[in-house]
Amino acid sequence: MDAVLLVGSGETTLDIEYVTGFRAVDPVVCLCSEKKRWLVVPEMEFGRAETAGATRSVEVLTPARLGIRRNMQRRLSAWAGAVMKKAGVRTAVVPGWFPLGVARKLERSGLRLRIAQQDLFPGRAVKSQEEIRHITASQQAAVIAMRAAIRLIADAEIDGNAWLQQRGRRLTSEIVREHIMKVLLEHGCMGRDVIVAGGRQAADPHCMGEGPLRAHESIVIDIFPRHLVSGYWGDLTRTVVRGKASPELRRIYQAVRAAQTHALRTMRPGKSLTAPHRAAVETFASLGLVTNREAARPTGFIHGTGHGVGLAIHEAPSLGAVAGKLRAGHVVTVEPGWYDPDIGGVRIEDTVVMTRHGWRYLAPCEKRFEV
Repeated sequence: MDAVLLVGSGETTLDIEYVTGFRAVDPVVCLCSEKKRWLVVPEMEFGRAETAGATRSVEVLTPARLGIRRNMQRRLSAWAGAVMKKAGVRTAVVPGWFPLGVARKLERSGLRLRIAQQDLFPGRAVKSQEEIRHITASQQAAVIAMRAAIRLIADAEIDGNAWLQQRGRRLTSEIVREHIMKVLLEHGCMGRDVIVAGGRQAADPHCMGEGPLRAHESIVIDIFPRHLVSGYWGDLTRTVVRGKASPELRRIYQAVRAAQTHALRTMRPGKSLTAPHRAAVETFASLGLVTNREAARPTGFIHGTGHGVGLAIHEAPSLGAVAGKLRAGHVVTVEPGWYDPDIGGVRIEDTVVMTRHGWRYLAPCEKRFEV
């Protein structure tokens, strides 16, 4: 088996943190064989990296300790070449997003790189009990923040033009999002790109939302916090209406709830990763809701049913068209949605962990629609 070579920071190359326990602020180099890992870091990070990798068979090195000439000590290609030489490695597997400049310099020096055709560390998809505890902490923060956001919306007054009012001013996506982010910080998490999208904005799945919120329209709230200490994420979405939803919007909400329920019923170890998505799609079809991807603005269920959650907010496994089997220890979202540019959008999302016999919510959160 070829060694694996990684170059990047804690933001760009999460596999480094996964295999070494070290969250790099600046780019570092990591080399992994079957039995050992080498991590090359700047001199100022040596102590922190040694502490992080103490229980993971990680040998922490610096450019100076590798004997790299002073005028080359800032070059990642020099770090990578030196650590490969130290480990006696001539060929390494790299991810598809490996830095091109580093790759070309290594290859000119006679080293061989092979681009991986699959996940370098498939074990990341099956979470340990410690990882599940970390994700649960983030998910619990998401639940607390979601309740706070819905309470803020539910307490808003409705003026004569159907705008939501809070203390004499219009309630906006920005105000609700700021409230969510404050609550997350109080619980040790950081909110990033939190979605509070109302009305037609809710029909765009990743629209963050902006401006005043209206009554009687759907408001999609998607909270995905990252724990400041562990680095693990949570993910939770609810859709609410302040006031009274139209019959069509209520029909869509009930269909999305049914789609999630049916998707969850298919989930147990050994079952296909495609089964939850197929169940959601079939539920919408049975209720007479037809997806149209050919329209100028696509309408319907236009994304997968879920994704893995861990050190990345989106990681393996995917609940969609990807082959594979559900396994105990998978942590995944289940998030069907329905989007209509003329009406708005509805999405309901929970993060669950697969158990030996089925699944369980990491942090249950009630589902309320009209508030």
